[in-house]
Amino acid sequence: MKLFIVDDHQLFIDGMRHLLGHLEGVIVIEECNRAEEAIERLEAEDSFDLVLVDLGMPGMDGLAILQRLRETGSVTPVVVVSAEEDIVRIGTALELGALGYIPKEQSGIDMLRALEQVLSGEIYVPAPVRERLSHYHSRRHPEHGTLTRRQMDVLGLVAKGYSNKQISAALFVAEHTVKVHIAAILKALNANNRTECVHKARSLGLLD
Repeated sequence: MKLFIVDDHQLFIDGMRHLLGHLEGVIVIEECNRAEEAIERLEAEDSFDLVLVDLGMPGMDGLAILQRLRETGSVTPVVVVSAEEDIVRIGTALELGALGYIPKEQSGIDMLRALEQVLSGEIYVPAPVRERLSHYHSRRHPEHGTLTRRQMDVLGLVAKGYSNKQISAALFVAEHTVKVHIAAILKALNANNRTECVHKARSLGLLD
């Protein structure tokens, strides 16, 4: 079995290497500290049995990796192992195809059990996070049923003519995260481009 760890903290990678050695069948463990390099390697090689991705990395983040894998139609299984607490970002990661979310604060035994569950074909999300996700989904705007509050923030800036880079700076998120949000907004509003998206949003009363 071949695993791939993507995390910007080498100490965490070293600890995960030791922990993953206890998983049955693990033969090769590869690592990477940057999302950009991880995307290149994943596009060049599709033989990984599981990829462990951190969401909070400088530059391109874990969401960018998941978005790129979706765009290329990759079926490489990915699980998020992160200290990320933003439920919107966690929810977005799962919507983009992550097979689970494992908090870094979990004990080694709990993390091993979670990984075994993912490797057996199940989706792992700890109960407290599932509860927060349920609450998060229930807060979505009933008018359109799909846009999150953060996506509404992005939509408002798109309507003002902001570029992805400007939105990234205004909301203090990575530019690739902005792209993920915009793709979700276009899909939710069944729009083909930004202009059509803004027009539909105004017709639905989502924008002033």
